[in-house]
Amino acid sequence: MQLKLKNVLVIFTILSTLVAAITAIMTYTNLQPTQSFLNSWINSYIFALVVMLPTGGLIFIAMNKLVELLFSTRTQMQQKLLHGVFMAVVMESVMAMVTTVVNHDYITFAQYSRLMLSSFLYALPIGLGFSCLMVFVIRPKLQRFLAQPTTNNL
Repeated sequence: MQLKLKNVLVIFTILSTLVAAITAIMTYTNLQPTQSFLNSWINSYIFALVVMLPTGGLIFIAMNKLVELLFSTRTQMQQKLLHGVFMAVVMESVMAMVTTVVNHDYITFAQYSRLMLSSFLYALPIGLGFSCLMVFVIRPKLQRFLAQPTTNNL
């Protein structure tokens, strides 16, 4: 049981780091001179951790099924790469939209679009790296972790 808790904590730490890095980049690119980075980042980070992380898990599962369905003729490696790229694009898009809305009260659609695109493009390389880490490293570990029979030592 301790080993499973340890694995969950390790995976949560990695995911929290991912969320922290991406929200920090997006917050920094959206920051107005009058805004405090720390306050803006904490708001974005908490929202991403509480809302986007669970949503990302669901999107991860759905994206996996979609990639397997649409790209069944591709190799496992190609499917994993596609899964990672699609996940990064979808999650970065949503997080860029939310971070831009959180950090700016009244802006035109053109300003919003420019800021959102800027956030997306700055964070995308990190998102791609972390998505590939999720697909190639964390997911297999999580699958092995969930496949292990639980022993109850009561």
